[in-house]
Amino acid sequence: MTKKNFSLLFLLAATAVNILMTLVIIIGLIVIAMMVIKYLVGLEGQNAAAAISITCTVCFIAGIVLDMFLYAKLMDLVITRFHLEDKLDPRMLGKRGAALAAKEKASNPKTVLPKSVLGDEEEDTWGQTAYGDNSGYTPEVILDPEDATYTPLNPEDFAGSKGKD
Repeated sequence: MTKKNFSLLFLLAATAVNILMTLVIIIGLIVIAMMVIKYLVGLEGQNAAAAISITCTVCFIAGIVLDMFLYAKLMDLVITRFHLEDKLDPRMLGKRGAALAAKEKASNPKTVLPKSVLGDEEEDTWGQTAYGDNSGYTPEVILDPEDATYTPLNPEDFAGSKGKD
C-alpha cells in the first residue's frame, strides 16, 4: 500500500472519528447545561426556554472548539503511538511532517541524470580548478625544454604573394 493510499484511508477513518467525537461532545455539553439549568438554577417556563436556547448555542460553539483541540491531541497520540510518521504523507503530519519532508528531500536530491550516470561522486566539483576553488584561475602550463618542440616562424610564410612573383 502506497503512502497516498494509506494516508487517504487514515484521513477517512480520522474524519469519521472526528464527526462522532464532535457529536458526543456537543450533546454531552448540552445535556450537562440543561441539567444545570433545570436542577441547580431552577428556571422554568419562559425564562428556562430563553436560557436553554442561549446555552445550546454556547454549548455548540464550545463543543466545536473543544473537539478541535482534542482531535489534534488524539491524532498526535495515535501517530506517535503506532509509529505512523513514515507511513503517512508528510503534508498530513503538520510541523512534524515538514521536518520529515525536509530531511527526506535533503537525502534524495533531484537530478535530471539517471543514477547510473552519476556514479559514486558525492560532491559537485563543477567549475573548480585544480586548486579547489571556483575563481577561474588556471596556472600556465610549464613545459620541459626536452618535451617541447620549437618551430620558428618563417616571415615569408606571412608575406603573401607579393614577394614570390
